[in-house]
Amino acid sequence: MTDTYDPIETKPYDPIETEPWDDVVARHESLLPEQLEYLDGNSDYYRRKFREWNVDPASITTLEAFREIPFTTKEDERRNQEDPDPDRPLGDHQAVPTERLNRTISSSGTTGKPTYFGLTEADREHWNAVIKRCFHATGIRPEETVIFGVGQTMVPGGTPYFEAMTELGTNVVPAGGGSTERLLDALRDLHAPVLFTTTSHLRYLTERAPEIIDQGVDELPAVKLIGGGGPGIATPEIRNALYEAWDADLVRELMGLGDVIGCLWAECAAEDGMHYCGQGHAHVELIDPDTEAAVPFEAGAEGELVYTPLGREATPLLRYRSGDYVRITGTDCECGRTSPRMQCIGRVDEMLIYKGMNVFPSAIRDVVAEVEGALPYARVTVPDPDAVHFESPIPVTVVLDPDSDRDPSAVVEDAIDRVRSRLKVRIDPQPVARSAIELSEYKTNLVEVDPGSTDA
Repeated sequence: MTDTYDPIETKPYDPIETEPWDDVVARHESLLPEQLEYLDGNSDYYRRKFREWNVDPASITTLEAFREIPFTTKEDERRNQEDPDPDRPLGDHQAVPTERLNRTISSSGTTGKPTYFGLTEADREHWNAVIKRCFHATGIRPEETVIFGVGQTMVPGGTPYFEAMTELGTNVVPAGGGSTERLLDALRDLHAPVLFTTTSHLRYLTERAPEIIDQGVDELPAVKLIGGGGPGIATPEIRNALYEAWDADLVRELMGLGDVIGCLWAECAAEDGMHYCGQGHAHVELIDPDTEAAVPFEAGAEGELVYTPLGREATPLLRYRSGDYVRITGTDCECGRTSPRMQCIGRVDEMLIYKGMNVFPSAIRDVVAEVEGALPYARVTVPDPDAVHFESPIPVTVVLDPDSDRDPSAVVEDAIDRVRSRLKVRIDPQPVARSAIELSEYKTNLVEVDPGSTDA
């Protein structure tokens, strides 16, 4: 967290961000019937599903009744796009003629074949409204120059973020996608105080700058670091390392998903979880991923996020299971925002099972990061991509800190003990040098397939 907290500096962008959360939920309840009517009238997919589910959309007028509607999943979305009609290239859930599409983007494809999302002009306006709230929450202001480090323009964190940041009034510099040297030169030459890119890329730049431009990142003018594209910044060791390396004033994260809205959550100056910023544009739920039961938004609660866009025209989804497993860190904040705050723990589809106990690779990484002599780059190494269940200790690659003179065997034993104590699982650490791990400029996977496995 920053040394000084100024609630004026983080005054919410939109008045709805300070409305009582119960009032916001009531507003969503009043908007849902209209969205259901739209789906029934314009989406071939949901019209068919309503019949299969024996659901009369017109009868759904309360959140209690709404929660009885089955979920939509990423696999449903993928199946819709396996062999689409040329007139509906985005699948049966495409709810407008293709000529009305104003933008088409895609997922990153890190968890399978990329899926495509369409936006009409009205959809883009909805997205921009929410994404501007998110960037404002992280501390970006209209008068600032922002180095935009994401190079993949087609992903949700690419062009849509760039457009919203431009609408916010900032001087946005599209420096991503080229060489690392050019991006770092742009930071230096334009005296830019803000750098936005993925969390993985921030760490990559931190390490590569000295050898590329013969300068440490603490000598660059960027003092505001905003990361997206995956969890990580909430890990104290990662956040603190970025603060120290860059001599930064703030280090914050945000996240969303292209299936719904490219950015929906963002950290304020408290740096204690990301606020929900999608009020009025998407209804959010929290569920137990195993039982599918509703989980209240209360401090300490955990579960999977589920979304229903409100007013979405092009490719609207209904009760969409995001796959993001989160922990609620609070439901109020001194910044004035009233929405739930959360930290993303990991992906539900990356959850591992050790002797019947669930554990996330990110949790293993975070505990190992506390070990003296280890860097926060630990990854689970599996024999094949489908390996989920473990009866023997989970193989983990532990990256040794080159600046530590601690014996590797002591690092390994400490990692085993801490993970067993904190997470109640056993790991089998394999210590490696920092050079053995490659950071991605977009997303860094926390699970890797053992290249030496005969099953790989």
